[in-house]
Amino acid sequence: MNPQIRTVECPYTREVLATVPALRPDVAILHAQRADAYGNVQVWGIIGDQREAAFAAKRVIVTVEEIVDPSVIRSDPNRTAVPGTFVSAVVEEPWGAHPSYVQGYYDRDNAFYLDWNRITREPRAHQLWLREWVFGVRDRRSYVEKLGTARLNSLLTPPRLSVPVNYGTFS
Repeated sequence: MNPQIRTVECPYTREVLATVPALRPDVAILHAQRADAYGNVQVWGIIGDQREAAFAAKRVIVTVEEIVDPSVIRSDPNRTAVPGTFVSAVVEEPWGAHPSYVQGYYDRDNAFYLDWNRITREPRAHQLWLREWVFGVRDRRSYVEKLGTARLNSLLTPPRLSVPVNYGTFS
């Protein structure tokens, strides 16, 4: 039983509803396609609850595939999911979502997930894997280097550009 659950009466239907307080995490860490150095974050594809997590958190750290010039962000403002005023830090980290995907950059590493499923069934194999792939790499860049160019190149997706949008010019 959660002691923070409270009940309230709906003012419209008079139904009794259960409520819980809003989550307010200390830090939200998001990964996106791109941002500028000011923390204006652009995301496309399936974005999940990244905006909500950013707006709820006390601090936001964003890792992105690339940091771009602010003019790139301004050129397509509707893709800006999180404005820089909410962001505490931006880190450029190519392949930062691996083994997951980043639309427009690379595909999901299905072999990784299948291996993981098999490895985690056996505690000893799981411990060896953790030693090699988590504790045995110095940092994220070392992890990416360990994956190897051939594996990463196999995940690259061919471009499929959207039709340009005319935002017009207003005076």
